[in-house]
Amino acid sequence: MVALLAIALLAAPVQIALADQPQPEDFELLPPEKKADPQAQKKLEHELEVRRKMLQLHQLGGFLTLASVSTTTILGQLNYADKYGGGGDSGRYYEWHKWAGFTTAFIFAATATLSVFAPSPLEKRIRFDTATVHKVSMAVAAAGMLAQIVLGPIIASKEGEISQRDWALAHQIVGYTTLVATTTGAVVLTF
Repeated sequence: MVALLAIALLAAPVQIALADQPQPEDFELLPPEKKADPQAQKKLEHELEVRRKMLQLHQLGGFLTLASVSTTTILGQLNYADKYGGGGDSGRYYEWHKWAGFTTAFIFAATATLSVFAPSPLEKRIRFDTATVHKVSMAVAAAGMLAQIVLGPIIASKEGEISQRDWALAHQIVGYTTLVATTTGAVVLTF
């Protein structure tokens, strides 16, 4: 016991001496950040600027796509009603609907191309957010567009056959589905 007391008395001046020394108030818990490579930083800034411009054009294209899909759907409904709904099958909306469909497909493809090829220099984690809903909606819309491109000529080739109306009904259903998907994709990023 005496030995422990002697050790404690000898150690006390050391502890007092350490306590008298000023302690650093500023210390880092994390390792220091790496200095950014100026060339890499410049490249990143350039890619982000290109991405921003491409996505702004994509947004404009999205609004044009929504307008053209809506126009095509309206003309398609008028054409369907004219042909199968007692409109006399005058054909007055057929060409308008066909060319609106071609225009819509072109605008949709150009708009999608801007998004797909925009550089993405920052790492993104996969998560459920409005961008994910937009992407899923546009994937459904793209599938609808492709289906419409296939169904249109099939319907035209069935002229005079009883099955033409069934094919036209499928085309109509896919058209409305494509409109809903396109609208959903636009709304989730706009509002």
